[in-house]
Amino acid sequence: MSTLFPIVIPSKGRPDGTTLRILAREGIPFTVYIEPQDEVAYRRAGWDRLRVLDANDQGLPYVRRQILADAPLQWFWMLDDDITAWFQTVQQCCRTTTAGAALLGAQSYFASSPRVAQAALEYRQFAWRARQPCVYDTYCDVCVAIHGGYARGLTFRDACDLKLDRDFTLQVLAAGYSTCRVTAFSFSAPKNGSNRGGLFAEYATPGREAAASTMMASLWPGICTVKVKADGRPDVAIDWAFFRRTLNAHLAQQAGAS
Repeated sequence: MSTLFPIVIPSKGRPDGTTLRILAREGIPFTVYIEPQDEVAYRRAGWDRLRVLDANDQGLPYVRRQILADAPLQWFWMLDDDITAWFQTVQQCCRTTTAGAALLGAQSYFASSPRVAQAALEYRQFAWRARQPCVYDTYCDVCVAIHGGYARGLTFRDACDLKLDRDFTLQVLAAGYSTCRVTAFSFSAPKNGSNRGGLFAEYATPGREAAASTMMASLWPGICTVKVKADGRPDVAIDWAFFRRTLNAHLAQQAGAS
């Protein structure tokens, strides 16, 4: 596979976003989704492939819903705007590579896989210890590919703004599709809410993460459970094997009936 999928980047308040600068330096085309209030700043920064939304401050779910509405019925990449580097995993070592090589290399693992509707690269801090080049049916964050055709009927929900990726992945699995996280390639990015722009204000709002975690547990009972991280931040524990167990039980029941 020699052609990169189309790339879109939802961005807010980061005309100097690292993802944008790295892709531009490599000559990789991409479209940036921005709010009207940011248009002047992004054009001054030299970005001309802009999709200017209809309104300001509607939240990340609103932006991503627009991306889904515009998406082709095939694969496309949706990248966070603050990815700082890409890597290839070689003998349990993450070696720096180009964005193009990482994205193209990752595509070769999932693009032709039947029923895979969402894919992603791994976080660098986890990729080096992976024993397999891919992990199926768990989270897909930050550096994500979506099959626009399979994603029809799925959405990004306002109530899950700070758990948006996890909720969407659960929707993919609940719809009977699979996800693929490619550990053979990975990325690095700042910790959530640690840099200005994007969702900085949302992460800084007291109780916002707790509310999003509680909402996930409400939307996915028996699958998501509220927990507290070691650093004191609220989060959810997700039973990623739930849908696999449900499918296996269904298949076993069918086999027994026949």
